[in-house]
Amino acid sequence: MRLPIFLLLFTIILSSCNNKSGNKNKADEGLIIYDVSYYASEKENPIVALLPNKVELRFKENNISLTSEGYLGFFSTKFISNFECDKSHILLKVLNNKFNYEFPKEEVAFIYNQLSPTKIKYLDESKIVAGYKCKVAKLFFEDKTINPIKVAYTEEIGLANPNRNTPLNEIEGVLMEFETTMNKIRTKFTAESVSLEEICQDEFTVPEGYVLSDKATLKKYILGFN
Repeated sequence: MRLPIFLLLFTIILSSCNNKSGNKNKADEGLIIYDVSYYASEKENPIVALLPNKVELRFKENNISLTSEGYLGFFSTKFISNFECDKSHILLKVLNNKFNYEFPKEEVAFIYNQLSPTKIKYLDESKIVAGYKCKVAKLFFEDKTINPIKVAYTEEIGLANPNRNTPLNEIEGVLMEFETTMNKIRTKFTAESVSLEEICQDEFTVPEGYVLSDKATLKKYILGFN
């Protein structure tokens, strides 16, 4: 099973609820729910039926927490990044096994097999996503078999370095619509709702019971679901 697909975003995005385009007050705490869609059909790749169709992103005081669940609830993943800390965390739960992988905040997470773009062109375009005005950028890659990709991001969210630990860390706005390829599965994320609500500080701490693990251990479990 391709567990890494759920992490994307792994950090990549943010926004907020009733703080609509034109409001000068930037949201700094809330919940974004992303719709997740796959370019492959279940017939083409049966794994798609087991993948999540929603991802939840919580943010508070520049901290980020991204959660997803898949494979009929047998596993879950969570990405945590505290802005004032020098490390980020990938939490992986497979049945009763709980793992905590720590890595530097400036490092792109290993789950991404799509390299960072060689060029980002900021376009004179805009669109509304989940009620927020977004700018549009076009990504170009060294691998010419990868077509250029458009992404939409908003500057109406008060989140510093929102795309840390991702291949798109150069984009300073919160990603609201984007796509990525993870483990050969092309996936699109679209923010469908943003809610300004109080977020518990526990969302940004590693729960008890998670064992500090290395990259090799996580990869072993990830490959075990393939």
